[in-house]
Amino acid sequence: MFQSLDWGLSRPLLVRREMVRGLAGGSLLYASDIHLRPKNQDLICSELFEVAEREKPGLILLGGDLVDHRSSLSCLTSVVSRLKKTAMVAAVSGNHDRIVGYGRVREAVLAGGGAWLLDGGIQWGGLEVIGRVEQYSGRGSAVLCSHYPTDFSPALKAGIDLVLAGHLHGWQIVLWERGEYLYPGAWLSRWNGLRFHREGSTLLVSRGLTDLFPLRWNCPREVVLVKFGG
Repeated sequence: MFQSLDWGLSRPLLVRREMVRGLAGGSLLYASDIHLRPKNQDLICSELFEVAEREKPGLILLGGDLVDHRSSLSCLTSVVSRLKKTAMVAAVSGNHDRIVGYGRVREAVLAGGGAWLLDGGIQWGGLEVIGRVEQYSGRGSAVLCSHYPTDFSPALKAGIDLVLAGHLHGWQIVLWERGEYLYPGAWLSRWNGLRFHREGSTLLVSRGLTDLFPLRWNCPREVVLVKFGG
């Protein structure tokens, strides 16, 4: 029974491995819903560093809800700076980042040497990596780093190959799965699942590194390691 119960940060961070075919080779790490605050930041940072140094992705994307407390902004800068020793780092904001201010979170990422994708996209391994659907040039393959799974619908219309999102935390309590969906959260959120494929585009939804409410059931804390293959 209790093998499925997770209280706070009591269980190890899961590295969820996903393969996306048809895009350029290499791998990226997507980490969303980090929620840095004084009580959790040391462990969260340690987990991120360990995964990055072990897996050695070519790109690390931070998918929003990065900081919950203003005192942790300097920690975010340090995280980005250290991760940059392993790979290129880029980030977007999430809804909770408004607590400390979107501008402050942006500046913390930039101070660490990361790219702020909401300002403009970057090129990585032949892929266009963007933070907004409207940034897509319409030419070649693209990855949208978002916080919100609802961005998948406009991204699909734009022809974006891969969307990475978080925000939902799997609704933290998963009682059963059916098809692509995790329930009961899927009754409330259309994209509450792990992966969705529509018309040549893929949405990968992370269940996040941590939460504001500490209880999870059948819904492990995670980062997503995406490998690309032909």
